[in-house]
Amino acid sequence: MVNIVPVREYDSKTVEDFFGSHWENQTNKQELLTFGRFIEIHGERKGFYAIMPRENDIGQLRTLYFTEQLQASLLLMLIDWVKEDASQNGYEQLLVFSHRLSTDSLFQTWGFEKITGHPPISVDKPSDEGEWWITNVNISTNADKNC
Repeated sequence: MVNIVPVREYDSKTVEDFFGSHWENQTNKQELLTFGRFIEIHGERKGFYAIMPRENDIGQLRTLYFTEQLQASLLLMLIDWVKEDASQNGYEQLLVFSHRLSTDSLFQTWGFEKITGHPPISVDKPSDEGEWWITNVNISTNADKNC
């Protein structure tokens, strides 16, 4: 069973322990503690993401992180869980910055489109090298969900 759990239901030490040595590299840690979500599978924390509220019904997907124990078969479903959460929180689109080719491929597989030029909203660019990607949150219809 998969559950998406707000990290604010845990203490900050639990979040730090989940990230391990990667916690030190995170920027805007308070935002992650406020907007972060754990992906729990059968009661075990297997992943983390945060959707930062931005303008015009756009959320910025930040710090998508999952453990090595997350089954590869679940990677494709991961974005559906994130999009469903985003939709439930009123977002129409998700924006993400990718600074690795491996994540570029993942976002492309998930249906994100590369943004050429500037993103449609005002955001701080995390680094000089990388790409912005965007996707609509509601791409499926109820008929699709019943198939």
